[in-house]
Amino acid sequence: MADGARWELSATTDEGTLDRILDLVGEMSAAEDVDEDTRMRFEVAVAEIAANVIEHAGDGGPVGLRFELTATPQRLEARFSDDGTPARVNLRGVEMPDVFADRGRGLAIALAALDELDYRRKHGNNMWHLVCYRGDEGGGDGADGESRRGGDDEV
Repeated sequence: MADGARWELSATTDEGTLDRILDLVGEMSAAEDVDEDTRMRFEVAVAEIAANVIEHAGDGGPVGLRFELTATPQRLEARFSDDGTPARVNLRGVEMPDVFADRGRGLAIALAALDELDYRRKHGNNMWHLVCYRGDEGGGDGADGESRRGGDDEV
């Protein structure tokens, strides 16, 4: 991870976890003077991944969660690590569901908002890495025409 300002949260998930995560993103955005477009894209993606971790990683129960934010002049990064059950995702195959679907938009929304999203299962933990470029480099969903999405490998 690049050097930069850092924020961290370690918790056991509960009904207030998403609010604490979003408060930390807001704190970082204010401290680092993040432009509105970048802040919104990053915050939406973080919220979607966090909600999925909170809802699915523990199969309805709490999990141990570590959340880290890093801000540099070039990018915003978030890392989630949880000790829940393995996520069954293939980020390369994620698509927006039908307009009438009740669920299943979170990963598609996060992928569209971010410049990079990676999931790995490592040492018994789910590891999510989110990257949003700042300024002219950013744009979400492969701003330069290429997809920059990681895999779902078991490590």
